[in-house]
Amino acid sequence: MAENTTENNLNTTRGTLLAVDGHSLAFRAFFALPVDNFSTESGQATNAVWGFATMLSQVIDAERPDRLAVAFDVKGGTFRNRMLPQYKGTREAAPEELLTQLPLIQEMLAAMGVTYIEKPGYEGDDVIGTLATMGEAAGYHTLVLSGDRDAFQLVDDNVTVLYPGHHFKDLKRMTPAAVFDKYKVTPAQYPDLAALRGETADNIPGVPGVGDGFAAKWINQYGGLDGIIAHADEIGGKKGEALRANLEQIRLNRRVNALVRDVDLGVTVDDLAFGHVDAARVDDLFARLEFGSRTRARILRSFNGGELPKAAGKTEPAAGQENGLAAATPQRIDDAAALEAWAGRWMPEADATPSGTRNDPDATAATAATAPDAPGLAIDADLACADALARRWTLDATGSAKPGQARLETLVLAANGHAAVLRAPLDPALAKATQRLIDTHAGTMTVHGAKEHMHLLAAAGLTMPLPMLDTKLAGYLVQPDFHADDLTHAAAHFLDIHLDEEPEATQGQLDLGDGAAGDEAADEPDGRREATRAAIVDALAAAFGPTLDERRQYGLLKDLELPVSRVLGDMERQGAQVDATRLAAMRDGFAADAEQAQRIAWDAAGDRINLQSPRQLAKVLFEDMGLKPTKRTKSGSYTTNAAALQELYLRASGDERAGDFLGAVLRHRETNKLKQIVQTLIDATNPADQRIHTTFEQTVAATGRLSSVDPNLQNIPNRNAAGREIRAAFVPGEGYTALMSCDYSQVELRIMAHLSGDEALIEAFRSGADFHRYVASLVYGIPVDQISADQRSHVKAMSYGLAYGLSTYGLAQQLRIAPREAEVLKAQYFATFGKVHDFLESCVADARRKGYTETMFGRRRYFPGLKSPNRATREAAERGALNAPIQGTAADIMKIAMVRAEAALRREGLASRIILQIHDELVVEVAPGEEHAVTAAITDAMEHAVTLAVPLDVSSGIGADWQLAAH
Repeated sequence: MAENTTENNLNTTRGTLLAVDGHSLAFRAFFALPVDNFSTESGQATNAVWGFATMLSQVIDAERPDRLAVAFDVKGGTFRNRMLPQYKGTREAAPEELLTQLPLIQEMLAAMGVTYIEKPGYEGDDVIGTLATMGEAAGYHTLVLSGDRDAFQLVDDNVTVLYPGHHFKDLKRMTPAAVFDKYKVTPAQYPDLAALRGETADNIPGVPGVGDGFAAKWINQYGGLDGIIAHADEIGGKKGEALRANLEQIRLNRRVNALVRDVDLGVTVDDLAFGHVDAARVDDLFARLEFGSRTRARILRSFNGGELPKAAGKTEPAAGQENGLAAATPQRIDDAAALEAWAGRWMPEADATPSGTRNDPDATAATAATAPDAPGLAIDADLACADALARRWTLDATGSAKPGQARLETLVLAANGHAAVLRAPLDPALAKATQRLIDTHAGTMTVHGAKEHMHLLAAAGLTMPLPMLDTKLAGYLVQPDFHADDLTHAAAHFLDIHLDEEPEATQGQLDLGDGAAGDEAADEPDGRREATRAAIVDALAAAFGPTLDERRQYGLLKDLELPVSRVLGDMERQGAQVDATRLAAMRDGFAADAEQAQRIAWDAAGDRINLQSPRQLAKVLFEDMGLKPTKRTKSGSYTTNAAALQELYLRASGDERAGDFLGAVLRHRETNKLKQIVQTLIDATNPADQRIHTTFEQTVAATGRLSSVDPNLQNIPNRNAAGREIRAAFVPGEGYTALMSCDYSQVELRIMAHLSGDEALIEAFRSGADFHRYVASLVYGIPVDQISADQRSHVKAMSYGLAYGLSTYGLAQQLRIAPREAEVLKAQYFATFGKVHDFLESCVADARRKGYTETMFGRRRYFPGLKSPNRATREAAERGALNAPIQGTAADIMKIAMVRAEAALRREGLASRIILQIHDELVVEVAPGEEHAVTAAITDAMEHAVTLAVPLDVSSGIGADWQLAAH
């Protein structure tokens, strides 16, 4: 949040009036937070309400206004629509989930004692303009919180606009000087500039080719719009011609964008006092919105002058708590003796029993599929963590967990409200005592991010046993559609605890003003920050443990996700060897191809245009070449994305110039993308070992799938020859002779056959024939040997489309057939495989009834959108619910296979090691002489990961690089 600085004459005013553009703030809140993570059990979206209250409370806390009013637009248009009929005509309707929240926002403001104002026939901007005028007249300094640039015309010595930046907390204070620095005109001249430039968002056309720069130049030269119009004949060039051709339009623009500043609002500035909260009314509203008690306390404090209003049944946080978080007492530990003394006093008694107990001692594993025959791996749905949770303690490390470059800074052991804080480097005796303590109490240890802790501890020569509970993984199982960027983000979301601790939020996340952690921790010798982190982990464990037990998901965490973390940690630390010379040659080759494609495109266009510019592409395609335009984007322009260009390319088969241009543009995009992928790999290569140490993300994809970042190895293309060549740069490292690739064949379809129990589909797999050709023969009712390539590809697309939740329209687009033909194909398919249809229908019906889907192994995914009043949201949720059981089960099977494969390599005493997991594929670095043994071990582990009604088919290959290992 910007500092609460004031302008020169603020000290002479009566106080500060904060005027808020309600619609602007609601829109920002809505799009900053995902609806799926902020919805009630009944399906009511709450993200805009929560975000609105949170952001406005931030501004109130920072600016401490004495008066507050929120302005809203009113349905039905304004006088501007009569002046300019197309005014705001291109704006898409607000999402239904947002519209249903606006009355709730207004209800909340009323309960908070905040005045909100709507004026029929006028916009909220006119209300704000009037409030600013009233504030000045009453001697107040006015702050206008708005994301609308029209508000800049209000700026003067007594009016400042708070204009949100990329992150909401980066509010720009638009003073007269700031407006001039940005636009080179005064605030009073800003409407003239806007009239010349136009406003795309409001569908106000400006002078073609004239942007802010030229508009400001003319305004400064001629004094303003009137002067420019008077001297219009003196302005030469194309811009002068455009100006003269649009004089009436810019005169109209100027009248349209001028804010009304004397609307009768029916209130005085004194009526805008706030701080008289109706706590009971707020409690009722927040209960309906399912907001937590900490949200209530945090927001109410802001709107109630820093005090928490009393209400029946409400109590203040207990002494020794901050933000509802129990305080932990830190103790700096510098030697082994001090650590042992601390542990003897505060650590819970060591327990040699497993870190989990069975809910039902007589119960067996859930199903045959959930208990694969592998040493040390059985996903026990009856495993519970309640006993271990009661004796839990916390391990929390900070530093850099980047694989291959990990660095430990601090290590905290916390239990019973006390934290031992150790700072790296640890002397040998202290490291030994720490390791002994960790190993002894591993059965009740909680951490946030076991995999990251493996890297951090390894950097200090320590080993990390699997903990009793990983709150990062637990949060993912509890709410898979939410991804916490860091511990503070998890605390804010799951506990409603907001602390100043972690790095700046990422794009799209509601920024709550977090600061930096890492190195700053070393500046706090008392260890309070570290103790607070540990307390958050402990609070998360207390919150997640009972939920996991109730849902019978602790076994999924303990028996699968945590072992997978260990396998991934080893893979990250080992990395994958690359041939730097090959990568450099590929990059240069793709760059040359891209440059050649660019020259061909320029020749066809007759101009050296920017091929990355949608506006310039659209001009060449739709104006110069006269091609029929594609569909429009939200901004009203014609789309030039890859799908649109491909469609245009197919349409332009008889137009040599257009065909050459479009073919070159598509080639340029493809090769440029490949060049960027290769450059990313080069940049990510560790110079110390020439290996790429990617980070495998276990808590991002809601389906349970793994992904990778820094670099993202899953975006290496595998469907075209040029993309596949990139894999040739991955080679065996020193001491290894080959790479082996093993991947599942048609795993989603096999799962669909198993879960549906469809005999015809099961037989298609058991037949041993070409699966897609066999299925096509059943669908079309003709012999296998008469199935055409098109028929096979159509049925293949249908099979995968069903497994991925593809709509009929999506299938039609993919196959380039009419939706009617796609519907007929779908009907034929379901007529052949009736149980598949019933199964898919049951997935959605069960999800609508229970609110979630479940995989074979108990992984859940929640779909509040199934109850949404918005049709598009509801249909998207239905597709997701249809897809989740199959995709989630496929993810679980791959994870089981990884754990089994790694265990098999260790059990057989092999030196070969798994280095990558990409989609349905494992890549293994093969040691000399182990080719046959590794192939047998990995193939067996994958094929027998689970027992299905159809066999799991695994393809494998060995080669001198990843591409040659392909099969």
